[in-house]
Amino acid sequence: MIKFNQLQKLARRPELNRFISSRYSDNIADFVQDLDLSINALLQTDLKKARKYIDSAVVLFRHLPGEYEPRRLAIRGRYHMIIGEFKAALKFYLKAVELFKKCGNTGGVARLGKALTEIYSRLGLYEQALEVGKYSLRYYQRKKLAIDIAHMSINMGTIYRRMDKNREALKYFDKAREIVLNRNDYYLATVEHNRANIFSNLNQIKKAKQLYDRAASIYHQIEWHVAENKSHYALAFILFLEDKFTDAIKLFEQVYEKSKQLADPVGAAMTLLDMAEINIQLNQFGSAIMLTDQIIPEFHRLGMQYEEARAYYFASDALLRLGDYDPAEKRLKKAERIFRAIDNRLWLGMVDIAKSRLYLTRGRYRQAAEAAAESRRFFIKSHDKRRTLDAEIILIEAVCESGDYKRALKLARSLDKRKLLGYQKYSLNHIRGKCYFGEKNYSEALGYFKRAVRVVERMLEGLYPDEIRFFFLVDKYDSYRMLIESQLKLGRIRDSFISNLKALEIINHRTDLKPELMDKVAEELIEKRNKLRAALKKLNQSPREGQRGTDSLISYYSIEQRLWSNERKIRAILYPRMHHKRTGPGSLDDVFQQIGAGETVISFFSSDNLLGAYCAANGRVNFVSFDISLTELDILLRKTHFIFENAVFGPRDMDHSSRISRHYLNVIYQKIIEPLRSYISGRKVIFIADSGFGQIPFMALRDGSGKYIKDLYELRIIVNPRDLEGRDISGPNLKKSRNAIFAASSDLLPLIDIEARQIKNMYRKSRIFIDDNASCSNLISELKEADGFVHIAAHASRSSENPLFSRILMNDGPFFPFDLFQSGVRAELVTLSGCQTAAPGLYYGNSFSLAKAFYQAGSHHVLATLWPVSDKLSMLFMLNFYETLARGEDVYKAYQSAINQIIKITDNPAFWSSFILLGT
Repeated sequence: MIKFNQLQKLARRPELNRFISSRYSDNIADFVQDLDLSINALLQTDLKKARKYIDSAVVLFRHLPGEYEPRRLAIRGRYHMIIGEFKAALKFYLKAVELFKKCGNTGGVARLGKALTEIYSRLGLYEQALEVGKYSLRYYQRKKLAIDIAHMSINMGTIYRRMDKNREALKYFDKAREIVLNRNDYYLATVEHNRANIFSNLNQIKKAKQLYDRAASIYHQIEWHVAENKSHYALAFILFLEDKFTDAIKLFEQVYEKSKQLADPVGAAMTLLDMAEINIQLNQFGSAIMLTDQIIPEFHRLGMQYEEARAYYFASDALLRLGDYDPAEKRLKKAERIFRAIDNRLWLGMVDIAKSRLYLTRGRYRQAAEAAAESRRFFIKSHDKRRTLDAEIILIEAVCESGDYKRALKLARSLDKRKLLGYQKYSLNHIRGKCYFGEKNYSEALGYFKRAVRVVERMLEGLYPDEIRFFFLVDKYDSYRMLIESQLKLGRIRDSFISNLKALEIINHRTDLKPELMDKVAEELIEKRNKLRAALKKLNQSPREGQRGTDSLISYYSIEQRLWSNERKIRAILYPRMHHKRTGPGSLDDVFQQIGAGETVISFFSSDNLLGAYCAANGRVNFVSFDISLTELDILLRKTHFIFENAVFGPRDMDHSSRISRHYLNVIYQKIIEPLRSYISGRKVIFIADSGFGQIPFMALRDGSGKYIKDLYELRIIVNPRDLEGRDISGPNLKKSRNAIFAASSDLLPLIDIEARQIKNMYRKSRIFIDDNASCSNLISELKEADGFVHIAAHASRSSENPLFSRILMNDGPFFPFDLFQSGVRAELVTLSGCQTAAPGLYYGNSFSLAKAFYQAGSHHVLATLWPVSDKLSMLFMLNFYETLARGEDVYKAYQSAINQIIKITDNPAFWSSFILLGT
């Protein structure tokens, strides 16, 4: 091993000659061999040092005989190959081959074949790779060079693996393994890593995991850090396939950071590629698109066509699931064009799967089935069992959606004895349930939907309970709905009620965050977060004067995604170690014991076929179907919100808009409240209202005589049935509690400041944060500590596309729902005195909002708004609310008092029914 400081002293010929003479007895070949080994070691441990070392080393070749020029070129080529610059590497190696051929050095040509096979393979030039590989392998076999035979067999297997010809690849890897089995070095580690790749494709996940672990252990022992990192990268994907999602995310982030430390751009880009796929499976489509946009140019620059095409494929998949079909189709065509150019049959099969999904969304079931069947043929030829199962399942789905339930069930039965991964089990059980439901065999349907739900609950054990868990559940919630509807069809009302509550509990779980110390996080990540917040603050536009809201801006999108990506990196550091115990949701069978005398719990339910509500009181439960569809209700609510929002903005014809809104509110009352009246027992009504039902301004609904139902009943709104428990525990005395008041004011909202100071006067021990002190960092700190109330008066904005990016505009930048991960919420009450803080986005089940985020993070009550509110009336509302609380009244009575005060000023519900209170 020649050290770098030794190498630097050999730049002049005399010093080099003396070194070769004294250390190698004038044997130049031994010197060059030792130089080569030194470079190889650095290329696997520290690419930055390797670059400096090579720059110094190649200078020495000008003092060596011309016969060593091919070795110089090969050293240059090897560095470019390791860092992923394959086109540049190819040029150096081809020049070296040409020189070896000129002097008749067939051994030199064969040795260069080791690198050329990998380069051609990476560039998608598989025929050239195989030709070079076979030539080199024949040479080594003639010379009986065992290790070289093993090395070239590994390369040949890698070529066939990249061509997705798994059986052929495994033959070469097994041949190499026979030779190196008794060695505990690079060769054995490389063989085991590549064999693991094949077993992963063959769906033998446990075996693959064992081999990756073994490879990583050997690489670690010999200090080949780049190769060790690649094995960890593969292990991260195995964790994903095992449904250990949080562990997979943590390891992928660690691998990415290690790749950057090692100056390994290929490793970094490959890690982001697989993270894009994982984000799709977690329904984080925006993040997946951001990652693919980031790596497509990088793969194109590196000439890595196969990886570039995969990135286009994942971008298409994410867009398809978001419903952006045209851009999805464009990216899919780009992926298909590249896969055809490099003749990658397996990924052409993946393209057919995407086409099948696209056809399904457009109701073209025959074409969807044909595309799925074609993809299956591709996968069978490549012996890729996992993807063959994927194709078979989507074929069954296409047949089911076409209405041919008998054929779909017959196809599904053929998979009964096949070994399926978690997501495959879920999909197959869900589809079989839909088939039986379509045949009106509700008993069989119920059984399969129960199986699908059990799979989902096992998968959830691999996810830390934060927002990502919510997004993961969104598209799987349909199995819960179908299970409930099957029970209703069978007349099992009580069971279906319990199932509905369990489903609501799972998707609206309390996060119970226990944040770790932030000193574990690299300063670089904290600094990046602060810079991105500052950039968002600059881009922000203030709302109209006197309105506590702001528009969601398209220009925010890129920075928001980068901020969320940075947040994910921070979480990968802070996530505790996951313990994968099969616990499942707690029992809710005793829910009737939680419903007191004179109380009625109304839990809404919707599916594609049914809209209604459960009424539970006095130990009994009834289900009432509504004479309105979910789409019709959604349209009514959108129109109502639109009219109310315009009323707040001050339209000229207030009477006309008031008449229209009264009509809409009356229709809503007649459709969803009037049918329930006969089942309501007592004065207290607790609505469990999620998704679209959470957008109903219940306080503004009137009965046929014109009375507001708020005056007929004590109305409560919750989203998680667990909140029915422990209600006899009285809340803290707010006067004696730690309270915090935030006022992120502006010239357009001067009353925010006044509002905050007057609340402070009522609660003199409370802490107040105004001007620059009304910052995200101070808010996070107070959310951790305040056990009374946290009042936040500021501009707020919902993001219609991704609810994670709804925001409260603090004075140092936006505060997002995902920021609650750092703090949790201790407070009894959080008040979000801004616009649309209870309004969700348009996607992801129309369910996730700022208010819900604070509620799930730990607050017992959240006061928020459904649409923009008047600054002046909002201040009056808040002052009355806190004044009533200060007199010792409970949160609900203070809320009702504040509403009644605004009604005295204006009876128009646009100005007061926007305020909603979550909590019992």
